Order: sequence, then structure tokens, then C-alpha cells
Amino acid sequence: MLNTGYGDFELSFNPDKPDEVQKAKETITDMLKRGYAIFVRQGQETFRVRKFDVDRNVYIIGSTPAEEVPVAETRATAVGRSAGG
Repeated sequence: MLNTGYGDFELSFNPDKPDEVQKAKETITDMLKRGYAIFVRQGQETFRVRKFDVDRNVYIIGSTPAEEVPVAETRATAVGRSAGG
């Protein structure tokens, strides 16, 4: 589920359709640029996505290759920027 400010929506795509894959990559990249916080689960832990590698389709949650999560192997939750208070 992704919170876009217009309510929730689910971003899913067919990995066999290049146009859907490209649109998903653009959406994830844009969300990170606009300050969305994206979180992924690995086992019992939740990690914040720091970057997204468009060429390799991995969420980067740290600074080493061991801290990368393939998009196809996880669900992500995103939260839009909001004012405090």
C-alpha cells in the first residue's frame, strides 16, 4: 500500500510486461525524490529504503550488497511527507 496524499493505492505490476515494470520503477524513484518514506520487511524486521537501484531492481537499505532487497521478493509500504503536529 502506498499513501499518496489522495488515499491509498496499491502498486503492482506484471514482471513480464516491460511497460508496467518501467512505470513501477519511475513511480518508486519519484516517490523517493519527493521525500516519501518507503519501508520493506525482511523476516521479522522492517527497514527503511534509502535508495532504489533502477537497473538492478533492488531497494537499498544500507551501504553493503547484503543490505539490498530485491523488489520482487518483498512488499513495500510508503508514507508521504506530512507536516508535524
